[in-house]
Amino acid sequence: MKRLISLFLIFAYTTILFADTLTFKNGVTIQGKLVRYNKDQLTFKVDEDSMRNIPQEAVITIVNDNTIQFHNKYVKNVKDENNNIIANPAGERLKKGLMVAGFSCTCVAISVAIIGVFSLRSLFNP
Repeated sequence: MKRLISLFLIFAYTTILFADTLTFKNGVTIQGKLVRYNKDQLTFKVDEDSMRNIPQEAVITIVNDNTIQFHNKYVKNVKDENNNIIANPAGERLKKGLMVAGFSCTCVAISVAIIGVFSLRSLFNP
């Protein structure tokens, strides 16, 4: 009975330890724990069962046996055990792209307005 309880506790601890899910842009998911995250890369402690599912092009370096640094450009997001997004590189790339697109549209609109004002001015002031 003690052995059974010990095995249960070991499996329960492992499940708690590897409670995050990393989803790559290609749809592959792996289980593990988010260690570090910044704008260019994230470090993820990978569950041993998930090691074989890792897309090799996403790997920057293997820190140690189960800890790997990934390029954020290959990562969609990381969710915790409650399915909350705790790292969202794809969303941040999209947001950055929308900000750049919005800035570009604003510049074009201002340029068109300035050209329109000068065109109207030349019509009324020959």
